[in-house]
Amino acid sequence: MRDYITVKEIEESIDFVKLAITSKNIDAKSREDMLKVSKEADFNIENLTSNIQIHSDIVNKVETKDIGKKIEGDALTTNLKNVPLLIFTADCVPIAIIDKHNKAIGLAHAGWKGTFSNIGQKTIELMSKSYNTSPENLVCVIGPSIGPCCYEVSKDLIEKFNTIITNKDEKFYTIEEGRYYLDLWGINEYLLTQSGVKKENIINLNLCTSCKSDEFHSYRKHDKTSKRIGMILELK
Repeated sequence: MRDYITVKEIEESIDFVKLAITSKNIDAKSREDMLKVSKEADFNIENLTSNIQIHSDIVNKVETKDIGKKIEGDALTTNLKNVPLLIFTADCVPIAIIDKHNKAIGLAHAGWKGTFSNIGQKTIELMSKSYNTSPENLVCVIGPSIGPCCYEVSKDLIEKFNTIITNKDEKFYTIEEGRYYLDLWGINEYLLTQSGVKKENIINLNLCTSCKSDEFHSYRKHDKTSKRIGMILELK
């Protein structure tokens, strides 16, 4: 197993960014492990910047003075070159956001709380304000996370999402033998399109961390593991 995976569509079509997602071999919270990945994938480890994640809708803009600092929040944006952004997940949805026109990037950590508060849209809004980003110029990547096949939730949570998902033809949940399964992938795709992102520019890797727990850390499958997948995004 490799220490990280890449996204073919990004490598082939967007030459000014590097995107990598760590595998189960790596704990993204380990500095030693991230040094290893950074050497292998040629990321600038000295400028690696992440948040103290709190399942919020807080988006932090990374400027020169912010490089390497950790403050509370669940999304990051920057237009600085050689400043890799990092978010941590282990079932929650990681979203990479790339502005092809203005060469700016964002990462969002979207568990159910972040998804419900539309952290993806809020990241795009900050990018629009800071870098003149237009949603139609964005490419978004939904990384490994628990899929609709495995994300069993309460009926109360389904009803909570019913309050924000309206006029949507497809269902964002299924019921199987009285059990409810929430589709965080589909909801985030829907919310991104509602923000103006073109549907064809959303790349869902369709990698369920629960189904593929031999390849990725899964909070649910691995007994509330403290280890994390890292999504790393950097402007060259």
